[in-house]
Amino acid sequence: MSELKPNPYLQTLLEKARELTRKGQKGLAVFDLDSTLFDVSPRLTKILHDFADHPQFQKQFPESVQILKTLSTLRSDWGIKQALIRAGLDQHHPEFHEAIRDFWRQHFFSDAYLHYDTPYSGAVEYVQALTRENIDIVYLTGRDIPRMGKGSREVLLKWKFPLDDKQSTLALKPEKGMDDAQFKSDWFTEQKLGKYAKVWFFENEPVNIEKIREDHPEIEVVFFSSTHSGRAEPPADLPHIFDFLLRH
Repeated sequence: MSELKPNPYLQTLLEKARELTRKGQKGLAVFDLDSTLFDVSPRLTKILHDFADHPQFQKQFPESVQILKTLSTLRSDWGIKQALIRAGLDQHHPEFHEAIRDFWRQHFFSDAYLHYDTPYSGAVEYVQALTRENIDIVYLTGRDIPRMGKGSREVLLKWKFPLDDKQSTLALKPEKGMDDAQFKSDWFTEQKLGKYAKVWFFENEPVNIEKIREDHPEIEVVFFSSTHSGRAEPPADLPHIFDFLLRH
C-alpha cells in the first residue's frame, strides 16, 4: 500500500486559516455546491432510471427505456448527453430526446432529487475544519430558491455541513433564469469583503471563474476539477483539486 501524502494546497490553505485566527483576523471561504462540494451523478442516474420506469415512456420508447434501466452516469458527465452517447442512445429519434431532456430539466432542478447527491471525498470534514478555525462559510450556488432552496438546506444539514445562518450561510438565486456567473459576481460585490483578510472561492465552472477573476481579482479562486459546461477552458494557472482530502 502506498504511503498517504499531504494535499499541499489544501494543507496550506488550512494553515493560512489558522494563521488568520492567531492574528485575530477573519477569513471567508465560499463554495459552489453542484459538482464542487457535491457529486451530482447519483442524481442524474436516478432521474434517468425514473424516466425508464415511467409507464408513459415505457409505452412510447420501449427499447430505449430498457437500455436506460442499466445506465449509470459518471462524475465527468455534464448533464445527460454523454451518458446517452455511451449507452448508444444518441441516434434515437427526436421525440425520445425531447422527452428525456424535458424530464431531466424538470427534475434535476427540483428539491426532490437533491437528496441523491453525495459529497465529494473529504468535503464535509474540510468545511468543518475551516469552521473550527473561525472562517466564515458561504455556499454560493446557481440553484434558485423557489425550486431548490428547501432541498439544498436539507441536504447540507443531512451530510453535516456547517449551516447555522451566522458563521455559515447559504446563498441561492432569488429566481430561475438568472445568469449564474453574473449572480455570483453580483453577490460578491454586495458583500462587505473588506472585513476579511482573505477570501477563497471554490468553483468547478470555468465560465463562473472567469467572471469572478475579472470582477474581483482580490479573491483567491480554487478550481475543483470534476465536470463543467465546456463553454470555457479550465484555468491553467489556478490550483486544481479533485477532492477535499487532506491526505492522499
